[in-house]
Amino acid sequence: MIRYPARRGPVLAGITVLVAAVAVLGRAAPAEAGSYTTISGSGSSWASVAIDQWAEDVEPDGLTVNFNPDGSAAGRGDYMQGSQVDFAASDPPFRNGEDELAGTGAEVPEWGYSYVPDVGGGTAFMYNLVVGGHQITNLRLSGQTLMEIFTGQITNWDAPQITKDYGTQLPNIPITPVIRSDGSGASYFFTRWMAHEFPQQWNAFCEKVHPGIKLPCPQTEFYPQFGDAKAENGSNNVATYITSSYGLGSIGYDEYAYALNAHWPVVYLENPAGYYVLPSASNVAVALTQAQINEDSTSPNFLQQNLDNVYTYTDPRSYPLSSYSYLIVPRVGSKIPPIFTDADGASLSTFINFYLCAGQKQAAALGYSPLPVNLVSGAFLQVNKIPGTVGAPNIDQYASCENPTFINGKNILLTTAQQPYSCQKAGVPLAEWDSCTADGVPATGSSNGTVNVTSKTSPGGAGSGSTGAGSTGAGSTGSGSTGSGSTGAGSTGTGGSTVATNTDITGSVINLPGSGADRILLAVVTALGVAVAVAAPPSVAAYLRRRRTGAR
Repeated sequence: MIRYPARRGPVLAGITVLVAAVAVLGRAAPAEAGSYTTISGSGSSWASVAIDQWAEDVEPDGLTVNFNPDGSAAGRGDYMQGSQVDFAASDPPFRNGEDELAGTGAEVPEWGYSYVPDVGGGTAFMYNLVVGGHQITNLRLSGQTLMEIFTGQITNWDAPQITKDYGTQLPNIPITPVIRSDGSGASYFFTRWMAHEFPQQWNAFCEKVHPGIKLPCPQTEFYPQFGDAKAENGSNNVATYITSSYGLGSIGYDEYAYALNAHWPVVYLENPAGYYVLPSASNVAVALTQAQINEDSTSPNFLQQNLDNVYTYTDPRSYPLSSYSYLIVPRVGSKIPPIFTDADGASLSTFINFYLCAGQKQAAALGYSPLPVNLVSGAFLQVNKIPGTVGAPNIDQYASCENPTFINGKNILLTTAQQPYSCQKAGVPLAEWDSCTADGVPATGSSNGTVNVTSKTSPGGAGSGSTGAGSTGAGSTGSGSTGSGSTGAGSTGTGGSTVATNTDITGSVINLPGSGADRILLAVVTALGVAVAVAAPPSVAAYLRRRRTGAR
């Protein structure tokens, strides 16, 4: 497959090696070449690992998808040109020109478009804390405390707010917040959450860093520099800084995939139900059941995501800082980009139909979260609006749409996703948290469903001193296929207990941290080891053969 050249850091390069290894070892056998046209896109680096994997999955059937992960803003710009790409991938929607913090103008595309959800994920907070020579791996923080750290109100790790959340006092060392220097979907989602959940404090912060700004202060792709914050370009560099020896005392926001790949701990964030939870695939998917798509065609936010109910959802499993990204695609009934044809529409709709259904089985193993039925249903409405579409599959038939979060159009996620453990409740002493293991009792009962998309993870986090723990690989009993066995990861550290997983679809920890050639070599070896666990479903070839009849 032809790929656009792109500069990638060591972690991202290693992830690309993983995708290639999975494609070689795990994809379905090639079928005879189809009549699909080659389609090209650009944009979100956040979603690129998933998009690349899906592209590898469909390639054997003659459907070639080229994707350049040059960032959301660049992807939107490419789409607006009308002659560069067939689709764009973006975390934020087209910008409205009201982002004074970024100083960017309004994006007004000449061509019509729809937003189609592609994959979910949680904004994670990696940190580097060592006490008595042992890495802290079980940090618990409330949303209020995180907001105060990233608005410069809390500057030391021994602050009383942190002590209250965590349960014991940490050393008197400065906090180094690590932010993104480039336009970032992670910045956009984080600042949207703060603007909605803590508007007064967010407005005060904006006025401090940008005097005279128009209030209310909006979310931004470009996080403003403040205090002693360290700005890094790209997710890879954020992760590299935090995991380095000079990153001691730092905390930064990033996509959860980077923490998983680095075996690095992330903050357990307190949710509205009062439980400290991780941005695991199941916790994010549960949260996204509350996401809404604006279907008011007269609204300036038409087809954009509304995450307000995600932030306030009181399910004990919900990770409040959950979100999803989009594909931006041509829309029938509006002006079509000159590059786009009906034949391209057949190829693009086939690709989207695949990733919304069977492709979501691989989301967790790649560090994302599968999209729940409410977002898939909304996405299919837009698939039917693509010029030349082959049409959306029947969501009420699992054989037509093998998404792991629902069966025959019925949401199974809320009955099968694992509940948190009782020791994860806010206010439980740290000693009880430390003694809680995967053999403990979930707070409100365990799951008994036939399809499980959860990760049964005890408090402790994925620390650097990791020990293997058995886990079930990607697979689904609901589809009649069994996941391959894979090696999970656990960790021990100060206050951390061994992590165990027991799940049908879980995030695999792949060691691709930091920099250096030795890390890349390790990435290759590890990628081969987990390839079976994240293999493309056998249904890919059959699915595309069914869809080829609609291609031109």
